[in-house]
Amino acid sequence: MVDRVSRDQMILALEAYLDDKITAFELDNRFREMESKDETVNEIIHSVWLHYDDCRDHKIHLSKPEWDYFQRLLLVLQSDSAFSFSQSRRWSWDHLIACLSLITFLSVWCKVGWSGHLLWVTVPFGIVSIFISVYRRRMEPVSEPPKMACFPFVSVSEILKLRRQIPAFQKRKYRPEIGTRKIRSEMAQFFLWAFSYVYWLVFSPLVLFYQAFPSKTNHCSIQPKHE
Repeated sequence: MVDRVSRDQMILALEAYLDDKITAFELDNRFREMESKDETVNEIIHSVWLHYDDCRDHKIHLSKPEWDYFQRLLLVLQSDSAFSFSQSRRWSWDHLIACLSLITFLSVWCKVGWSGHLLWVTVPFGIVSIFISVYRRRMEPVSEPPKMACFPFVSVSEILKLRRQIPAFQKRKYRPEIGTRKIRSEMAQFFLWAFSYVYWLVFSPLVLFYQAFPSKTNHCSIQPKHE
């Protein structure tokens, strides 16, 4: 279903964020207030969240490709088009390694018990899970530049076709200064990176548990309005 009210609210929120009228926290608060059964609205909320920092408030910080991606999302929102999703699953040897590693950890846990020594046992399993994650990132299909420049559309012609249907749509010009803004200092970024990996090592059994399941790949396309 198309929730026109929620789409219009999202357009106003995104435009305010792009124009530096609101910060990331304010954008996040507006999104949290939206309750919609429109799957396209909910998917865009999730997609946009991946492009702003929700731990420290800041004004918009986007690269040129990210900015253009936001413009394409606005185009979808102004139309009555909708996202169409499909999913594929992959099962391979890396899932087997994750499963065997988890079973091995549980065996060690049964012998050692819940004690301080168990913390050190999680470290090598954490290293295994990190290598699995790195391998999977390298295995992910790399989209060709033209396709990345059109996403979530399939082609430029598809974008132009939708734009002709919405003559009022105006693409905002990118402001280079927003790409040079810094959210954190390099030192703060390093400590955040280090903390995330320490956290990963300590809770590696949970990571391995999720890595043991088949990998999912989501596919998205734009479906025009049904007359």
